[in-house]
Amino acid sequence: MSVYKNSIKAFIQVLDSQSKLIPTQDWNELQQLPSQLPEDDEEISEILENWLKPESRSQLLETYKQHLKLLSAASPIDLDINIGIANSKSQTPVNQPSESSKELTENAIKRNYPLSDKQEPSKS
Repeated sequence: MSVYKNSIKAFIQVLDSQSKLIPTQDWNELQQLPSQLPEDDEEISEILENWLKPESRSQLLETYKQHLKLLSAASPIDLDINIGIANSKSQTPVNQPSESSKELTENAIKRNYPLSDKQEPSKS
């Protein structure tokens, strides 16, 4: 897996595991990210890492780095094995389109947003 895919996966894992630590104002900013994301994994990775950089998000950044380290160790980049058409394997079932990194990130933000549909008070 590419370094950038690992980075995006690590960010998604942070959202999935630490979403309660993200203040409302940061969520508001995070909600704006999907509209800014390109299709390129490298650029997405850079945008996500820049979002994590402010001092107020240092705990999230540390968690992100831990996840990234674990992902990189679990699927090391080997130019002879992991990168290239001949030996690559898709994790998506045959005849189904795979989600782009942009879609994965956007879905993770929506899924973990504290004011999502699943957390709205029920109407009487």
